[in-house]
Amino acid sequence: MKIALVWASNDTEKYGNKILKDLVKKWHIVYPINPKEEFIEWIKAYKSISEIKDDFEIVNFVVKPEVTLQILEKNIELLKDKTIWCQPWVSDEKVKIFLENNFTNFITDSCIMIENIKKD
Repeated sequence: MKIALVWASNDTEKYGNKILKDLVKKWHIVYPINPKEEFIEWIKAYKSISEIKDDFEIVNFVVKPEVTLQILEKNIELLKDKTIWCQPWVSDEKVKIFLENNFTNFITDSCIMIENIKKD
């Protein structure tokens, strides 16, 4: 599975780093997104979702709800056919309402490291 990880981190104490390592260990292709980094761990980082030229199936958010909402609003057309996956702390009521009104395939309040990602 190809997964964009919004707000991946080089800080090993943050979930943006732990999730990245976990997904790679499980053989997923990960596109880390962080506008402040050139690389996250050993992987090329992207400043925004729109910079990713490869197709990806899932976008996983590991960022505050207000930033999650801003990114979703800005990239709504780009993400229409993707699975939007929100870690438990990134989907407040505003994010959930926006997802319900604009996307058909989304997961909220669920940790991507714990769930079994279904491959088609």
